[in-house]
Amino acid sequence: MKNTYTQAADFWQERDFGAKISATFEFIGAHWRLLGKCLLYFTLPFSLVMGIGLGFFNNSVYNMSGRAVAAQHSGGAFPTASSPFAMFSFGGLGLAVAGGVLAFLVLSGTLYGYLRARLRLPATEPVTPTDVWAEMRAKLGRMVLASLLLAFGGGLGFSILFGGLVGGIAAVQPGVGATALAFLLVLIPSIYLSIALSLYFPVLWLEDLSILASIGRCFHLIRGQWWATLGLLLIAGFLQSILSIVFAVPQYAVMFGKVLQVPGLNSDVLGLITNCLYATGIIFTYTIPLLALVFQYFNLTEQKDGFGLRLLVDKLGQSQGLPVAQSSHYRPDEEGEY
Repeated sequence: MKNTYTQAADFWQERDFGAKISATFEFIGAHWRLLGKCLLYFTLPFSLVMGIGLGFFNNSVYNMSGRAVAAQHSGGAFPTASSPFAMFSFGGLGLAVAGGVLAFLVLSGTLYGYLRARLRLPATEPVTPTDVWAEMRAKLGRMVLASLLLAFGGGLGFSILFGGLVGGIAAVQPGVGATALAFLLVLIPSIYLSIALSLYFPVLWLEDLSILASIGRCFHLIRGQWWATLGLLLIAGFLQSILSIVFAVPQYAVMFGKVLQVPGLNSDVLGLITNCLYATGIIFTYTIPLLALVFQYFNLTEQKDGFGLRLLVDKLGQSQGLPVAQSSHYRPDEEGEY
């Protein structure tokens, strides 16, 4: 029977590699209407901000490239920027970065908030944006603080370790090779930590742990499953990138239209629209790797804690209750009084 993912036992299961990928798309297929509505409510505004910023920046770059090509063919001097959007070029890049970061955080919050609401509500009750917002409001501040902590702590740790290694290696063997070797020595543990902490947000949202306790929980879950998690992320990321190409095609059409000065395709307004479409597609398709990580989390917690098995045992122990008699007369299956 097809899994509808409406109760806790549907999620907390041990799954092999293929089953986790299948569960990701099965969940999307079962919940795309309700989840999509929540994504439109909460995530779409920030993805549009990201798209507008990309549009301002890319329009300026593509227009400048088109004028350079035209000047080369005509033998004239390189013209100055004249587009009304040119002044927003670098500001647009900053807007795109800020919008992208916020869109990703809100996307994660919407997805994990939806999962928390789904696990909390009865199986027959649909999840609404109000339910998701109630979950997000309680956890979003902690998520932002955790993101800042990881970014600041990771950057500071990388800088200190890299600087120390460069200084130590250069003292023994001066030269450019010292920097390259130090970078390699820092890169390897950084990759390990990034994969281990990829479970950080699922743990932070689905378990009521503190920010620091969630980090320790990630390393507990990832022990012995690091390579499996890396492979899952690579495959899920590859599938996401393939799907995102569809949203990039209009943007590339505008890019070539601006560079080659094709009438109709060199419009700045069209450039903004296609970049908004591209940004929205990129952000929304990130639900694939995020959901894959969630099912890896459910798989690992089931392997190490047996939470789903305990749910099934508890359900078996619950009494179903006696049926209510429809008549006061004697029935053949009635034992009577003794």
